[in-house]
Amino acid sequence: MRQVRLSIVNSKLDVQEESAVILKRAKERIEKVGSDKPDIILLSEMFANFPCRCTYSEIRKSAQTIDGPITEEFSSLARKFHSYIAFGLLRQYGKSFYNSLVLLDRKGKPVWIYDKVTPMIDEIKKCHITPGKKPVVYKSDFGRIGGVICFDINFLELAEIYFRQETELILFSSAFPGGRLLDIWAIRYGFNIMGSTWLNNNRIIDCTGATVGRTSDILPCTTTVLNLNRRVVHMDYNISKIENMLNRYKGDVIVEDLRDEATCVITSLKNGLEVSDLIREFKITTLSDYFDKSRKVRKNNSGL
Repeated sequence: MRQVRLSIVNSKLDVQEESAVILKRAKERIEKVGSDKPDIILLSEMFANFPCRCTYSEIRKSAQTIDGPITEEFSSLARKFHSYIAFGLLRQYGKSFYNSLVLLDRKGKPVWIYDKVTPMIDEIKKCHITPGKKPVVYKSDFGRIGGVICFDINFLELAEIYFRQETELILFSSAFPGGRLLDIWAIRYGFNIMGSTWLNNNRIIDCTGATVGRTSDILPCTTTVLNLNRRVVHMDYNISKIENMLNRYKGDVIVEDLRDEATCVITSLKNGLEVSDLIREFKITTLSDYFDKSRKVRKNNSGL
């Protein structure tokens, strides 16, 4: 069991609004979910310093460094609620500009930055946004975190990178809600996903692909409790191993049947009993190992 409280906040961006207005609204909503004692709070893409026009001059005017005013405002909130806070930022670093997701730790210190790997064409050509490099998972005190920003969600090669790093929670900071693209990432790779966007309909999705939390025009922020100590594995080669595991850890481990996808979910209900350790103990084949083996066998027998 590794319960985590996840909060998503919709700041409802209107590019005609002043940044100060949007920032004030976001802070008010963080204050609201703060009473839920969240482990992490997520806000949307470039929510408070989005340029009014996609031009180099507007980018220069709107961008902030990592130690700028927005980070300062959120650092105090992170300390107040003892919560990680992740937020979108048009970020300047040297002479370059990035569409970034910044993570503050529980003390309000910036500890991790994800730069949008696949900015849209106009972002690169007109706004001079620099694409980010290969992402690296962040090891927080509650789990392994990865980030994607908006258009990134279309590129499964990013999901594969996070998949190989055993990422448990994906932070989707965006302008658009993502829709079924988020479901694909969850179902195919077993990610838990929390999304915050410019629109009302934002979701928290567990590793089975089930929506377990959402926002709306009535409730613009919400908190959901998830057990991150869960892993999706394929049924092939694993059923007898899983039965042995259940017999040994009766009451501490459960398995959920996802037969339609030929997978199942191993969940630990005991504090300190990590599913990753169970997988090693019972030599359970992970999804990544099974898929890699399948690719290897195909290549050796087809010449592909």
